[in-house]
Amino acid sequence: MKRMIRTMKDNSFAEIPIFIEVTFVPGSISFHLSNDRIITIPLGWVPKLESVTKEVRESYIIRGHFVFWESIDEIIGVKNLLNGSIVPK
Repeated sequence: MKRMIRTMKDNSFAEIPIFIEVTFVPGSISFHLSNDRIITIPLGWVPKLESVTKEVRESYIIRGHFVFWESIDEIIGVKNLLNGSIVPK
């Protein structure tokens, strides 16, 4: 039997926090998580959100580990924020 070693990248969804709220200030977006963390990123990292109105930005839907902006086809996941993959290259 093969033995598996778990790393931080292997966290199951049950072990990572969920989204509670999303807030905006000029130039930034903050994600409030169930573990009391707040992760703030520049709005420029999410070009679809940067180029829309305040009303569109605030029309998000939280579904556990994901935030959806259906009108602009944008999805952000907790894992993307925690592992840094949302950072533009």
